[in-house]
Amino acid sequence: MRNLLLGALIVPALLASSAASAFDPDTPVGKPEPAFPITLGSEESETIDIAFRAAFGLGKGAVAMAAREIDGRTYHFRPAAIHLLPNNVGVLLSLGSLDEAGHGDGGINAIHYLQGGPSGWQKQGEWFDRGAVGTVGNAATSWAFSDAIGKNPYLVTAGGGVWQGCAISTATLTELTPDGPVDRAGFTDAMSSGAGVGQADGEYEGKIVAAEPDKSFTVGYTGTRSFTQRYVLKDGKYALVGADRVPGC
Repeated sequence: MRNLLLGALIVPALLASSAASAFDPDTPVGKPEPAFPITLGSEESETIDIAFRAAFGLGKGAVAMAAREIDGRTYHFRPAAIHLLPNNVGVLLSLGSLDEAGHGDGGINAIHYLQGGPSGWQKQGEWFDRGAVGTVGNAATSWAFSDAIGKNPYLVTAGGGVWQGCAISTATLTELTPDGPVDRAGFTDAMSSGAGVGQADGEYEGKIVAAEPDKSFTVGYTGTRSFTQRYVLKDGKYALVGADRVPGC
Protein backbone atom coordinates (compact mmCIF):
# COMPACT_ATOMS: atom_id res chain seq x y z
CA MET A 1 0.00 0.00 0.00
CA ARG A 2 1.38 3.44 -0.94
CA ASN A 3 2.28 5.69 1.99
CA LEU A 4 -0.33 8.43 1.86
CA LEU A 5 0.91 10.27 4.94
CA LEU A 6 4.47 11.04 3.91
CA GLY A 7 4.10 14.63 5.05
CA ALA A 8 3.33 13.50 8.59
CA LEU A 9 6.56 11.50 8.77
CA ILE A 10 9.09 13.68 6.96
CA VAL A 11 8.98 17.49 7.18
CA PRO A 12 12.35 18.79 5.90
CA ALA A 13 13.24 22.47 5.68
CA LEU A 14 12.64 22.37 1.93
CA LEU A 15 10.04 19.79 0.97
CA ALA A 16 11.05 17.97 -2.19
CA SER A 17 8.53 18.01 -5.01
CA SER A 18 7.43 14.54 -6.04
CA ALA A 19 5.06 13.44 -8.79
CA ALA A 20 1.82 12.08 -7.43
CA SER A 21 0.46 8.78 -8.64
CA ALA A 22 -1.78 10.93 -10.81
CA PHE A 23 0.97 11.61 -13.33
CA ASP A 24 3.18 8.76 -14.46
CA PRO A 25 0.98 6.49 -16.59
CA ASP A 26 1.89 2.85 -17.13
CA THR A 27 0.48 -0.14 -18.97
CA PRO A 28 -1.95 -1.82 -19.41
CA VAL A 29 -4.35 1.13 -19.44
CA GLY A 30 -3.14 2.84 -22.59
CA LYS A 31 0.21 4.50 -22.01
CA PRO A 32 0.43 7.45 -24.42
CA GLU A 33 3.49 8.05 -26.56
CA PRO A 34 5.21 10.12 -25.34
CA ALA A 35 4.21 9.70 -21.70
CA PHE A 36 1.79 12.29 -20.34
CA PRO A 37 3.94 15.43 -19.97
CA ILE A 38 4.56 16.93 -16.55
CA THR A 39 7.14 19.08 -14.84
CA LEU A 40 7.94 19.18 -11.16
CA GLY A 41 8.72 22.90 -10.94
CA SER A 42 11.97 24.50 -9.86
CA GLU A 43 13.43 23.45 -6.52
CA GLU A 44 16.66 25.43 -6.93
CA SER A 45 17.20 26.52 -3.33
CA GLU A 46 18.13 30.16 -3.90
CA THR A 47 15.28 30.82 -6.36
CA ILE A 48 12.56 29.26 -4.24
CA ASP A 49 13.93 30.75 -1.03
CA ILE A 50 13.84 34.31 -2.42
CA ALA A 51 10.33 33.76 -3.81
CA PHE A 52 9.10 32.35 -0.50
CA ARG A 53 10.51 35.32 1.42
CA ALA A 54 8.76 37.73 -0.94
CA ALA A 55 5.45 35.85 -0.73
CA PHE A 56 5.33 35.81 3.06
CA GLY A 57 7.07 39.13 3.72
CA LEU A 58 10.15 37.65 5.36
CA GLY A 59 13.23 39.81 5.73
CA LYS A 60 16.75 38.91 4.73
CA GLY A 61 18.29 36.29 6.95
CA ALA A 62 14.93 34.95 8.10
CA VAL A 63 14.45 31.19 8.25
CA ALA A 64 12.59 29.86 5.20
CA MET A 65 9.40 29.10 7.09
CA ALA A 66 6.40 31.22 7.95
CA ALA A 67 3.37 31.10 10.22
CA ARG A 68 -0.05 32.38 9.20
CA GLU A 69 -3.31 32.45 11.15
CA ILE A 70 -6.21 31.39 8.94
CA ASP A 71 -9.74 31.11 10.32
CA GLY A 72 -8.38 31.19 13.86
CA ARG A 73 -5.81 28.39 13.39
CA THR A 74 -2.06 28.78 12.91
CA TYR A 75 -0.43 27.03 9.96
CA HIS A 76 3.32 26.69 9.43
CA PHE A 77 4.36 27.04 5.79
CA ARG A 78 7.40 25.77 3.91
CA PRO A 79 8.16 26.21 0.18
CA ALA A 80 7.57 23.28 -2.18
CA ALA A 81 8.03 24.36 -5.83
CA ILE A 82 7.85 27.31 -8.20
CA HIS A 83 6.62 27.27 -11.80
CA LEU A 84 7.10 30.06 -14.36
CA LEU A 85 4.20 31.49 -16.36
CA PRO A 86 4.51 33.89 -19.32
CA ASN A 87 5.64 37.47 -18.69
CA ASN A 88 8.01 36.40 -15.91
CA VAL A 89 5.27 35.50 -13.43
CA GLY A 90 6.21 32.82 -10.90
CA VAL A 91 3.65 30.56 -9.23
CA LEU A 92 4.89 29.47 -5.82
CA LEU A 93 3.40 26.46 -4.02
CA SER A 94 3.93 26.36 -0.25
CA LEU A 95 2.65 23.71 2.15
CA GLY A 96 1.02 24.64 5.44
CA SER A 97 0.93 22.12 8.29
CA LEU A 98 -1.33 22.33 11.32
CA ASP A 99 0.12 21.46 14.72
CA GLU A 100 -1.86 19.31 17.15
CA ALA A 101 -4.29 18.40 14.39
CA GLY A 102 -6.98 15.79 14.70
CA HIS A 103 -7.33 12.94 12.24
CA GLY A 104 -9.90 14.78 10.16
CA ASP A 105 -8.02 18.09 10.11
CA GLY A 106 -6.32 18.92 6.83
CA GLY A 107 -3.39 21.18 6.25
CA ILE A 108 -3.54 23.97 3.69
CA ASN A 109 -1.79 24.82 0.42
CA ALA A 110 -0.66 28.35 -0.31
CA ILE A 111 -0.38 29.56 -3.90
CA HIS A 112 1.30 32.89 -4.60
CA TYR A 113 1.61 34.73 -7.89
CA LEU A 114 4.86 36.71 -8.01
CA GLN A 115 6.01 39.17 -10.65
CA GLY A 116 9.70 38.94 -11.45
CA GLY A 117 11.70 42.04 -12.28
CA PRO A 118 14.96 43.93 -11.75
CA SER A 119 14.14 44.47 -8.07
CA GLY A 120 13.27 40.79 -7.51
CA TRP A 121 9.97 39.06 -6.88
CA GLN A 122 6.91 41.20 -6.08
CA LYS A 123 3.77 39.55 -4.68
CA GLN A 124 0.76 39.90 -6.97
CA GLY A 125 -1.77 37.69 -5.19
CA GLU A 126 -2.17 34.85 -2.69
CA TRP A 127 -4.67 32.03 -2.19
CA PHE A 128 -4.95 29.61 0.74
CA ASP A 129 -7.79 27.30 -0.26
CA ARG A 130 -6.76 25.54 -3.46
CA GLY A 131 -5.71 21.98 -4.27
CA ALA A 132 -5.80 18.69 -2.37
CA VAL A 133 -4.64 18.21 1.22
CA GLY A 134 -4.06 15.27 3.54
CA THR A 135 -5.32 14.39 6.99
CA VAL A 136 -3.68 14.93 10.41
CA GLY A 137 -2.75 18.52 9.56
CA ASN A 138 -0.89 17.79 6.32
CA ALA A 139 -1.09 19.84 3.16
CA ALA A 140 -0.62 18.19 -0.25
CA THR A 141 1.74 15.23 -0.06
CA SER A 142 2.65 15.29 -3.79
CA TRP A 143 2.44 17.83 -6.61
CA ALA A 144 3.45 18.54 -10.20
CA PHE A 145 2.67 20.88 -13.10
CA SER A 146 1.38 20.14 -16.61
CA ASP A 147 1.00 22.21 -19.79
CA ALA A 148 -1.02 19.48 -21.52
CA ILE A 149 -4.42 19.89 -19.86
CA GLY A 150 -5.36 23.34 -21.16
CA LYS A 151 -4.11 26.57 -22.66
CA ASN A 152 -3.03 27.60 -19.16
CA PRO A 153 -0.70 25.45 -17.04
CA TYR A 154 -2.22 23.24 -14.35
CA LEU A 155 -1.02 22.40 -10.86
CA VAL A 156 -2.01 18.88 -9.80
CA THR A 157 -1.85 18.12 -6.08
CA ALA A 158 -2.74 14.98 -4.13
CA GLY A 159 -3.39 14.15 -0.51
CA GLY A 160 -5.23 11.58 1.56
CA GLY A 161 -5.37 9.49 4.69
CA VAL A 162 -6.39 6.23 6.33
CA TRP A 163 -9.76 5.43 7.84
CA GLN A 164 -10.22 2.16 9.76
CA GLY A 165 -8.03 0.11 7.47
CA CYS A 166 -8.96 1.87 4.21
CA ALA A 167 -6.51 4.31 2.62
CA ILE A 168 -7.60 6.80 -0.02
CA SER A 169 -5.96 9.71 -1.82
CA THR A 170 -7.57 12.39 -4.00
CA ALA A 171 -5.94 14.48 -6.72
CA THR A 172 -7.07 18.02 -7.56
CA LEU A 173 -6.44 19.79 -10.87
CA THR A 174 -5.95 23.54 -10.43
CA GLU A 175 -5.82 25.78 -13.49
CA LEU A 176 -3.25 28.57 -13.18
CA THR A 177 -5.19 31.31 -14.96
CA PRO A 178 -3.74 34.82 -15.41
CA ASP A 179 -6.18 36.03 -12.73
CA GLY A 180 -5.38 33.31 -10.21
CA PRO A 181 -5.64 29.56 -9.50
CA VAL A 182 -9.00 27.84 -10.05
CA ASP A 183 -9.79 24.27 -8.96
CA ARG A 184 -11.32 22.52 -11.98
CA ALA A 185 -11.47 18.82 -11.14
CA GLY A 186 -10.80 16.07 -8.64
CA PHE A 187 -10.48 12.31 -8.82
CA THR A 188 -9.36 9.38 -6.67
CA ASP A 189 -5.71 8.67 -7.49
CA ALA A 190 -5.19 5.83 -4.99
CA MET A 191 -7.34 3.54 -2.85
CA SER A 192 -6.51 0.46 -0.79
CA SER A 193 -8.91 -1.45 1.45
CA GLY A 194 -9.34 -4.79 3.15
CA ALA A 195 -7.75 -4.32 6.56
CA GLY A 196 -11.00 -3.23 8.23
CA VAL A 197 -13.87 -5.36 9.46
CA GLY A 198 -16.22 -6.26 6.64
CA GLN A 199 -14.12 -4.60 3.94
CA ALA A 200 -13.45 -6.22 0.61
CA ASP A 201 -9.83 -6.36 -0.54
CA GLY A 202 -9.07 -3.88 -3.28
CA GLU A 203 -6.31 -1.67 -4.59
CA TYR A 204 -6.54 1.00 -7.28
CA GLU A 205 -4.02 3.50 -8.61
CA GLY A 206 -5.15 6.23 -11.00
CA LYS A 207 -3.03 8.34 -13.35
CA ILE A 208 -3.83 10.87 -16.04
CA VAL A 209 -3.07 9.12 -19.33
CA ALA A 210 -4.48 11.54 -21.93
CA ALA A 211 -6.04 14.98 -22.32
CA GLU A 212 -7.86 17.09 -24.91
CA PRO A 213 -6.80 20.59 -23.84
CA ASP A 214 -9.64 22.55 -22.24
CA LYS A 215 -12.10 19.78 -23.18
CA SER A 216 -11.43 16.54 -21.32
CA PHE A 217 -8.89 14.29 -19.64
CA THR A 218 -8.74 10.55 -19.02
CA VAL A 219 -7.60 8.72 -15.89
CA GLY A 220 -6.32 5.16 -16.22
CA TYR A 221 -6.58 2.77 -13.27
CA THR A 222 -4.58 -0.33 -12.48
CA GLY A 223 -4.77 -2.70 -9.53
CA THR A 224 -7.69 -4.96 -8.67
CA ARG A 225 -9.18 -4.01 -12.05
CA SER A 226 -7.87 -2.01 -15.01
CA PHE A 227 -10.11 0.58 -16.65
CA THR A 228 -10.27 4.24 -17.68
CA GLN A 229 -12.57 7.10 -16.66
CA ARG A 230 -13.11 10.26 -18.69
CA TYR A 231 -13.82 13.75 -17.35
CA VAL A 232 -15.38 16.46 -19.56
CA LEU A 233 -15.28 20.21 -18.97
CA LYS A 234 -18.74 21.69 -18.39
CA ASP A 235 -19.57 25.07 -16.87
CA GLY A 236 -16.01 25.58 -15.65
CA LYS A 237 -15.62 22.18 -13.95
CA TYR A 238 -14.60 18.73 -15.17
CA ALA A 239 -17.34 16.16 -14.59
CA LEU A 240 -16.98 12.37 -14.71
CA VAL A 241 -18.72 10.70 -17.63
CA GLY A 242 -20.80 7.84 -16.22
CA ALA A 243 -20.58 6.24 -12.79
CA ASP A 244 -17.43 6.25 -10.67
CA ARG A 245 -15.97 2.71 -10.74
CA VAL A 246 -13.48 3.32 -7.93
CA PRO A 247 -14.85 2.17 -4.55
CA GLY A 248 -14.79 4.61 -1.67
CA CYS A 249 -13.78 3.94 1.93
